[in-house]
Amino acid sequence: MLDYHVIKRLREIVGRGGVLTDDEDRICYSFDATNRKYLPDAVLFPKSANEISRILKLANEHSFPVIPRGAGSGFTGGSLAISGGVVIVLTKMNKILDINVNNFTAEVEPGVVTHDFQRAVEKLGLFYPPDPGSMKVSTIGGNVA
Repeated sequence: MLDYHVIKRLREIVGRGGVLTDDEDRICYSFDATNRKYLPDAVLFPKSANEISRILKLANEHSFPVIPRGAGSGFTGGSLAISGGVVIVLTKMNKILDINVNNFTAEVEPGVVTHDFQRAVEKLGLFYPPDPGSMKVSTIGGNVA
């Protein structure tokens, strides 16, 4: 379990509302589509790459695991806190920053929902081929992972 000082520093990084430590909140992030359950020590909602960098530095300093999570729709267990630690939920990082139609690239944040991205590129006459069954909830970060 994370001590009070680490939780305090995490709140300084992502804000008081960006850190969940109550059991009932953490339970919501203790499982994915595998239905296996591992309770994280805390759940964080970063809003920028800078905040993630600061979280990772703190994790390295205090040796706790950090587990990234999008929508939690995966069947691999990759978003589960098997050894405790913090789950960083990336759904607040959900902006499509750029779609370049000339070289078929896009810059997006990891929390962009797959279906939203597909609709955005279709408006430009393009196609994003991954078509997971959970595309209305799954995120680009999860697609990449």
